[in-house]
Amino acid sequence: MQKVLLAAIIFALHSFIFGSLLHSGEIRVEPQKLKYEYKIETDLTVEKFSDVFCKRLSTKHKWERIGSDVTADETYTSRFKFKDENAHSWECEVRIQQDKSDTRKMDVVMTMDPKLES
Repeated sequence: MQKVLLAAIIFALHSFIFGSLLHSGEIRVEPQKLKYEYKIETDLTVEKFSDVFCKRLSTKHKWERIGSDVTADETYTSRFKFKDENAHSWECEVRIQQDKSDTRKMDVVMTMDPKLES
């Protein structure tokens, strides 16, 4: 489980760091949000998986958690802020919920938002 979680986080961070904010033919006045969606198989409960996933972001990747909540349908949402290696500020929202069709999988959606003032 930890290897799958680590692989998902590494893939997201690799895409985040090496991906481009501008795509061919697009002109943007403001930064583009980045959205990553994953299905991760685990034997953990949604609550425990969310705790492990978010703790890893905070400890290993140095993201600062600035809020979290849980909805009635057991969607765990956590918000983070961080600065990249170029001192640019970002905010990130991580939503985790159990897959409706396969209870052994979690749906993870990470939305990263660059901040203009950075």
